[in-house]
Amino acid sequence: MYFQKHFLSPLLIMVAAAILLSACQNNAPATATSTSVATSTPTEAVQAPTPEATAHVPSTPEPAATADSGKMIFPPKVTADFAVQDRPDSSVGNADAPLTMYEWCDYGYPKCATYNNEILPEITKKYVDTGKLKIVHKEFPAAGGDPSVVASMAAQCAAKQGQFKAMNDWLYKDNAWSTGDVPGTIAAVKAGAKDLSLNTDDFNACLDNQEMLESVKQDYFDARDLELRELPGIVIGGHVIQTGVDAQSLDTVIDALLQEQKTGSLPETVITVTPSPTPDTDFAPETVAVMGSPDAPVTITEFTDYQCPFCQRHASQTMPGLKEYIDSGKVRYILKNFPLTQIHPKAVIAGEAAECAGEQGKYWEMHDKLFENQKQWAESSDALKVFKGFAKELGLDEKAFETCVSSDRYKDKLMADQKEGVNAGVSGTPAFFINDQFLNGAQPLDVFKQIIDKILASGQ
Repeated sequence: MYFQKHFLSPLLIMVAAAILLSACQNNAPATATSTSVATSTPTEAVQAPTPEATAHVPSTPEPAATADSGKMIFPPKVTADFAVQDRPDSSVGNADAPLTMYEWCDYGYPKCATYNNEILPEITKKYVDTGKLKIVHKEFPAAGGDPSVVASMAAQCAAKQGQFKAMNDWLYKDNAWSTGDVPGTIAAVKAGAKDLSLNTDDFNACLDNQEMLESVKQDYFDARDLELRELPGIVIGGHVIQTGVDAQSLDTVIDALLQEQKTGSLPETVITVTPSPTPDTDFAPETVAVMGSPDAPVTITEFTDYQCPFCQRHASQTMPGLKEYIDSGKVRYILKNFPLTQIHPKAVIAGEAAECAGEQGKYWEMHDKLFENQKQWAESSDALKVFKGFAKELGLDEKAFETCVSSDRYKDKLMADQKEGVNAGVSGTPAFFINDQFLNGAQPLDVFKQIIDKILASGQ
């Protein structure tokens, strides 16, 4: 069948999940400038690291009590050119409803299941059934891998038979489809279609159709500029909710927009905020942790944590492919530290080990050693001893290396790197800036290739 023969990589390449599912995170909110839909207090970028481990990272001060205290910060507006592919077959509500809400979800993502099972029924009863709201379901299979793509296609194929809700609810109720490989998932959703009394011939033909795969891809494209940080992603009344929802906050948003349509203004219980300034990506130059020609048309700046498993995955799986761009003069690659000390207490000393090896011209060699043997030193009671062994293998002056690491010579530099990352909106690792374009998480090589090749083709 076409679906299995050509597999799903064309879609998954595009789904460089904006939600933070492939990055290490401190137990802290996303960015210094982000705001929750349900609160009026700006969140901290990264919880301030402990003084013993790191230098201070500025956090957002607690705001003084004002007339706005207790009000809800309203979600920002989408850009003027925002447009989406309509999905009449997976829509509910009156076509003439005063409000339209687009929702992006992934059938393999638990928070989408919670939204579907607990929040959506209340929203439907209160607003859809009363003619106030139309809901358009969009696909965003970013979290569950290939099985989620199959599930999205299954939902839309059922929608063509007027059975979107039936398949939608079945997918969220019976997630046995998500535990296998692609053939197993296809077999499971076909069995589900039969159980739901769908026309199985039409359903199977739809599932095997490249046009349906392209349609699911288009749903992703529709949301790619929304910078979703959590699912479900929602656009309603020209405003985008990027950080997930709860029932109360979604109620408040809908009620406020309905009032705005009647009176021309939002209620006093909400406040709007001016979008944050453009993140500062004018990073300090690197002289050691850098590869490639200074004249390369593309510069990639990575913020990493040597103890982060997702950073290790990037180093082992993606970096070899990027090296081809570096060696050919097309990419200059810069590495900066972003130690998440609350969850990775040895990230700082590992970063120092790399910098100290750099003093002897072996920065990238130590970088590779640290990631290749991450478990060994991360679980050791004496990480420095392990690092000294790496230094010996690399032919370094071991005494000079040990003195350098023990002196914390580069701790201030690591903390300066981290502060730069915070100012640029980084909240987890790995995080990348490709000519100022932000990319979060350990994405596949093909995601990087698409961005790099587009920049090269445009001559930017």
